[in-house]
Amino acid sequence: MAEAGRASLADRSRAWRVALAAVGGVWAAIILPFPASDWGDWSWLWIEDIYDYPLYARIATAVGDPYIVFGALAGLSFLLIGVALLPDLSGAGWGGRLLAWLVIAGAPITALSYVGAPEQSPLHFMWGWEGLLLLAIGLAGPVAAITARSRWPRWVRVLLGLTLLVVVVGVLTFGYWPHGSLVLLAAEAVAVILGAPRGAGDPHRSAPDAVPSSGRAPRPEG
Repeated sequence: MAEAGRASLADRSRAWRVALAAVGGVWAAIILPFPASDWGDWSWLWIEDIYDYPLYARIATAVGDPYIVFGALAGLSFLLIGVALLPDLSGAGWGGRLLAWLVIAGAPITALSYVGAPEQSPLHFMWGWEGLLLLAIGLAGPVAAITARSRWPRWVRVLLGLTLLVVVVGVLTFGYWPHGSLVLLAAEAVAVILGAPRGAGDPHRSAPDAVPSSGRAPRPEG
């Protein structure tokens, strides 16, 4: 009964976890222009012109160093997306758990990476680590697809297997990482959560409401 309760809790939380992942993606998109506009001239033109909007200009002035502040705050997106994924991916074998925890690990790693951006920072050696983490997340996706096994819908497993492509397309689409990758990773997370089999949070549950091959449910004892 306890295992079934845990599984039903994961199912009941599905709606708010979808919202959590979506918020993570929207947050990454909103704050992306701050670090991207300070990084260089290779970002898209709309990002270069973002400070023409008074609200963005005032915020950038208020925080002092928008590159560091809003770069580090991308860690919130990692956290929201990873927490949203964890209950379902816990039922996708060790590969699923690895993928979810790698996403969650992006929260502290990204924050420390941007804090370490100045050359004089003692954490400067960590600058850019979130890029390596995104690579690890992308490579963990196919592993999660394999360990999820056939109980998971095929299209969800294919999507997990394409996680590295999702990461790369996010960078190319928005012209900056990790924020651009996080926008598309959030969309992938929403799809995975919606497509995960019911009871996915219980790795020992083989199939929902399974009945014997005879086609009749077992007679209750006593």
